[in-house]
Amino acid sequence: MRRITGTHIYSYAKCPRLVALDLSLDRTERRPPHAWEEFAMQRGRDFEDRYVEPLCVARPDYQERQWEDGARATLDLMRSGAPWIHQGVLLADGRLGVPDLLHKVEGESALGAHHYEVIDVKSSGRPRGDQALQVVFYTRILAVTQDRMPKRGGIVLKTGELRSFAIADYHAVAADVEQRVFALQREPDGARPFWQRSCDGCHWSLRCRDQLERADDLSLVVGMSHGARAILEEHGVATASELAARHLDARLPSRLDAALLRRLRKAAHARTQRRHSLETRPRLPKNAPSLDAAALVHLLTDPFEDRVLLFAVRHPIATAEGAKVRFALPKSRDEEWSSLRSLLAEIPVTAPLLHFDAALPRWYEAHAFDREAEVGLSARFFDMNRRLRAWALMPEPTFGLADFVRIVLGRDPLRAGHPGQAAIWAKAGDEAALIHKAQMDLEDLAELKRVVLDAKPEPASAS
Repeated sequence: MRRITGTHIYSYAKCPRLVALDLSLDRTERRPPHAWEEFAMQRGRDFEDRYVEPLCVARPDYQERQWEDGARATLDLMRSGAPWIHQGVLLADGRLGVPDLLHKVEGESALGAHHYEVIDVKSSGRPRGDQALQVVFYTRILAVTQDRMPKRGGIVLKTGELRSFAIADYHAVAADVEQRVFALQREPDGARPFWQRSCDGCHWSLRCRDQLERADDLSLVVGMSHGARAILEEHGVATASELAARHLDARLPSRLDAALLRRLRKAAHARTQRRHSLETRPRLPKNAPSLDAAALVHLLTDPFEDRVLLFAVRHPIATAEGAKVRFALPKSRDEEWSSLRSLLAEIPVTAPLLHFDAALPRWYEAHAFDREAEVGLSARFFDMNRRLRAWALMPEPTFGLADFVRIVLGRDPLRAGHPGQAAIWAKAGDEAALIHKAQMDLEDLAELKRVVLDAKPEPASAS
């Protein structure tokens, strides 16, 4: 039986089904990693190497995946009092831990007058709960090894900052998650698949999607939650087709709001029809700016570096022939503000700025605080993602621009590459690839505006 690892604990918060499959299936059945996923993982490893280099770390000597030998070599280093141990191996009770760093601190233990704390190196900009749980998992194994529970653990952020926290704050939750993972090890079917945003980056996504499609699973209905699926199944509604056929005058599930049930049923109907449908949209104020005069603003980013690699503006939007598309590729974070301002200089100050999702507002909020922001600029932001979700009912869950392009427009959203490749292109100095990707995205956004936001809703059908 496979050992429980820190990766299982880390992954459980994302999806218990992911953990169940990792524990029960062979790694060869996984989807191969994409180029941008390998690039991101390598950047994380490179950052870890840069961080530990000046620490003069000790490393246990053992053959790859010979964990028992690694655990013995790690224990020898701990007994000798090595100040820092990199990639030490911890084993206890069916659990395997390979923390990034073990740090020597004062205090009696089975090792002598010292013991160790766990520090993990991450490539995120802020500490997260799942990362803390992984550190506590390693700490719980370490406590068995050295016969002492450390008081603190730590997470190193990509800024190089060490965030220390009390193990006691997470210990109970970590113990509970650990037991749940052990239960999945014994009964992998105890975690069912549920289609959600994180599935796109999962190495089991193809397997789960095929299983859900064959089952006509309720999680493929837009707006479905784990709780709503459980309630519906309790009331005999097991598939999306059954939900679409349910009469609203039948007895409603007592724990589901009638309006939510109506919305879910409409979404299930859209799934059976395999096409999107337009919803009745709210009446806009008389002084609301017309979207006909709007401009499209698009960003390509490098999340690891917290950088915008390219700004793109399209104005007017209406037709490809009449649209003027301009690009700016800032060479540094300091150039980003002036780059966008130069692109917007030719846009009327009353024109709405259409964008997709939160990248533009988040960037503006981060930069406007210490710069001379244009009064009223953020008030012009118009999130197409929110409007598309509100004004069109999709036949399947949509979590990003690629989903809308594929479902609504029937286009390959990755015909110019995946957004995750932007950092790869930037590193290679391939500005042409960045511009081509942004241009294709702008075309897709303009067409989504025309097909959904500019279209008249279909007459409501009686239900």
